[in-house]
Amino acid sequence: MGKQGGTVYKLIARCVALFYAVCRLFPKRNRITFFSRQGKRGSLDFRMLADAVREKCPQIDVRICATDPENVDKKAFILSMPSMLYHAATSRVCVLEGYIPAISIPKLDSQTRVIQLWHALGAIKKFGYQSIDTPAGRSLDEATALRMHKNYDWIIAAGPGAVSAYAEAFGYSRDAIRPLGMPRMDYLLDNSSASKRLAKASDLRERFSCLGDGVMRVLYVPTLRKGEGAHGWMTREVERLSRAFRPYRCRVIVAGHPLDEGCDSGTLEKLSNVAAIPGVASIDLIASSDCVVTDYSAIAFEAGLAGKPVWFYAPDVEQYRQSPGLNIDPLKEFPDGAFDDPDELASAIGCGKMPRKFTEYIIRYFGDVELGATSKLAEFVEECYLDTFGNGKGKN
Repeated sequence: MGKQGGTVYKLIARCVALFYAVCRLFPKRNRITFFSRQGKRGSLDFRMLADAVREKCPQIDVRICATDPENVDKKAFILSMPSMLYHAATSRVCVLEGYIPAISIPKLDSQTRVIQLWHALGAIKKFGYQSIDTPAGRSLDEATALRMHKNYDWIIAAGPGAVSAYAEAFGYSRDAIRPLGMPRMDYLLDNSSASKRLAKASDLRERFSCLGDGVMRVLYVPTLRKGEGAHGWMTREVERLSRAFRPYRCRVIVAGHPLDEGCDSGTLEKLSNVAAIPGVASIDLIASSDCVVTDYSAIAFEAGLAGKPVWFYAPDVEQYRQSPGLNIDPLKEFPDGAFDDPDELASAIGCGKMPRKFTEYIIRYFGDVELGATSKLAEFVEECYLDTFGNGKGKN
């Protein structure tokens, strides 16, 4: 946007800071607020952690302040700003799962603690400050004016393997990154009779015959694509995969990124070995799938934790190596399970091969994984809350 864009960003920042200053006139509440631009309901992580904090600390007012991102509903996003700024000013702990202007732009008071609970289990693609001034990233002018990822006290990572990338992406020291796990890890690891994940999988198999008819189910979940070349990409690649899998008794289950335009419905109807399951989170399709195919999406970590074979299909890997860049290059790191050619991918899956390199990588990336991440995080949030009264660990 050039010089004019920089002026606009600075104006936005001043307006946000001014409104926050007004909200500071309201008294600080005994409140913990979860902020999200990922959707109006808040993520699975947020809902699980908020419930755990409410159970652990019934005396604290726990709220979720969530909206759709600006590229989905710009009006709703703008209208959410006053509420977010009010809650930022009056809450003792603010938990985020992405960049929130109401948190990062103003100068927060000393009685506020901010926890960034990033919305992915890891980072295959570069993001944040790692991808500044690339076509897929933010400009330095925008990041500077809007104080991208500022004001965090702590950043939560799902495992030790994410610490280095998160430190670079958020612009903090490694000491600020706490690999405490994520609530959805409990969701993925719970195989008990009370598992909500397995109950949902059973329900989905009853609702969608394509998930339970004995054909090998290949769940395809590519990353979100934006900008030049994104339009029609998903449809084109699903067609290529459909052709590649025709010689094998496999069905491609399509689950795109929730913010993606998805596949052309007319094209899907013509592909007999492809099925789309709309309105279902990809994490809930993992249990009903025999394997997962992705490119640079963090669903690879979710599927790996759930014990599913994970394959990588990255036809545009050269482009992604340049912008936004890759923390993990699938074709280099996992040569036995990563392809840029759909026929080679289909042959490996159809012939029953196993991608062992990524399975080994998952163990190193997460370390010792066990149930209990949600309760551990709830305890950490409570510590941060107590710290605002002068008790506890002290501000980072």
